[in-house]
Amino acid sequence: MWRGEAAYMKQVEPEHEAGWVAAADRNLAGWIAGLERTLILEADGEPAGYAAWAVTDGRAVLTTIHVFAAFRRRGRGGALLQAYVNDARTFGHKALALAVLRGNPAETLYVRHGFEHTHDQGQYKHYALTLT
Repeated sequence: MWRGEAAYMKQVEPEHEAGWVAAADRNLAGWIAGLERTLILEADGEPAGYAAWAVTDGRAVLTTIHVFAAFRRRGRGGALLQAYVNDARTFGHKALALAVLRGNPAETLYVRHGFEHTHDQGQYKHYALTLT
């Protein structure tokens, strides 16, 4: 996860990279605490990506989703997103949420999977999905 998150920060949010590195211990503690809500995607016997979520204010919040570059553009992001939805449902959650940096191509993925834009906060767009 560290490599995927570091690559994302460097490529997509370089202005936040220094703060992210400074918070490395806190991030690592959060990943360890949330291992039961971490999903690993494999392809051809190799790790191809991951997603993680946490419970915040009673909602299952997607905290990260990443497909490694060599495995992109093959529907794997959608598979990971659906795995998060299924996992949250299994744990009894009906309210799901996520935030994405404005302009991130993943926005279309979220909308395609039924997430609806709820509001903006700074550079981030927030989305929600209610399971029935």
